[in-house]
Amino acid sequence: MAKIPDRSAYFLELSVQPGGSRWAEVHVYSKLEHIRAWLDEFCKNESMSAYHAIWYGATLAIWVVQKGKVVQCVDLHPYIHASLDDDGPIPLADTDGCMKLVRKHRSAAADDDEGDEDGEIADGDWSDDDIDTLDRIKLTYAWVEISSQLPALEPPLLQPGQRVKIKHPKKPKMDTYVDNGSFAYGSYDHEGGVDLEPPFEVEEPEEIEEED
Repeated sequence: MAKIPDRSAYFLELSVQPGGSRWAEVHVYSKLEHIRAWLDEFCKNESMSAYHAIWYGATLAIWVVQKGKVVQCVDLHPYIHASLDDDGPIPLADTDGCMKLVRKHRSAAADDDEGDEDGEIADGDWSDDDIDTLDRIKLTYAWVEISSQLPALEPPLLQPGQRVKIKHPKKPKMDTYVDNGSFAYGSYDHEGGVDLEPPFEVEEPEEIEEED
């Protein structure tokens, strides 16, 4: 059987390393419209997106793979913004600002004496009221700024039913599930061990006859 060709693809990673939460979505596609569609889903904040991003400091990134080599990584934190009611938008890169936003809008039933006088939430000070507040946060993103940093992919492009074997030129600086190894086209939760149904139609996959 033939080895995996050196293909190109975009990887959208939304993940939290094992600890308080286990979340590891990796979306592998060769069209930016598919990456954007999954980013739309994340920003709907219907599956604890703000909780993972603000509370746990999730990895939110797009990796660019050209012919099997990781050539670029765009950290999405500066380009995704949090708002609640009339407050915001605040970039997720501003961790303190996002935490103060949550603190300001926590339920009246919460203990206002927790945290410090500046409204920062210290470790162990989060409550169920804060989680409810995180669920109400509106997330938006600046696609023009994001996409302008993403180069066109070099052929051959990864297609449905295919895999790409990737290699980092050096160890990534951020926590990531996109490590050296092979990945299939599509969306997968590496912690849950399940495929994720995309919010768009994907053409019928080719039959895979390749080695890892």
